[in-house]
Amino acid sequence: MRVRFDGLILDSRRALFVVEREALIISDLFLGFGAMRRKKADMLPSSQHNELWERLLGLLQDYKPKSVAILGDVKPNQGNVEDDEAEELLTLFRKLGANGRIVTQIVNQQERAMGPVMEAAGITPVENHMVGSYTLMHRRKIFVYPRHETHTGFWINGGVHPLFAVPTPGPQNEDSWLRYPAFLYTGFALIMPPFVSYAQGWEVMQVERLPKQARAWGVLGEQMKELDLSALPPPPEVLRQIVRPPSKIKAKHSMEEEA
Repeated sequence: MRVRFDGLILDSRRALFVVEREALIISDLFLGFGAMRRKKADMLPSSQHNELWERLLGLLQDYKPKSVAILGDVKPNQGNVEDDEAEELLTLFRKLGANGRIVTQIVNQQERAMGPVMEAAGITPVENHMVGSYTLMHRRKIFVYPRHETHTGFWINGGVHPLFAVPTPGPQNEDSWLRYPAFLYTGFALIMPPFVSYAQGWEVMQVERLPKQARAWGVLGEQMKELDLSALPPPPEVLRQIVRPPSKIKAKHSMEEEA
């Protein structure tokens, strides 16, 4: 499903297409569990891995973009991965760059994303990138960005994963809630959902904190619909903050401190 907005096409496959520049934009096309999954089969179901590739190849076929922009790292420590992980990363960039397409990767910390594999791929990650009048970035903060320098266009950010809790009747007509990943427009930035479902956000957006001009399009499978933010009730407290699992590094430090 597709929605047109300000020269862009919002695609329910969690991608953006800049019509005038024929540019495809994807956030968090994360293959972090790709080759690793083949060694530890329980890490990620094969169906999810295959579905990611099907969506990606489908987007390339449908839009036939002249350029592709990837927001965020593709793998942890992506520039220094080896063996199967390196081959998978190189395969991705070869497919993205086929038929003369220009491939750009936008990351928050450029130096952390570079390395031998990225040199072999011929890709130099950057921190910002212009596509027409839009500026692409991948950062966690939303509302502290400077105003866009041009009179048209706005920031397109992939570093935050908008989630909205929407009330819906349960099987017995009881109160129930669905969490929708979403495209979120704040008036000066368009925030993208992650391309991979397991990179889903952990914090539900609180509508009362959004600018009055904010708009959001919830994505559920192949469907996408604009959410009526003015009519959206506050989510229950249990849904406002979803506890993020501690990182391995923090968990290790915590265990060392307890010992």
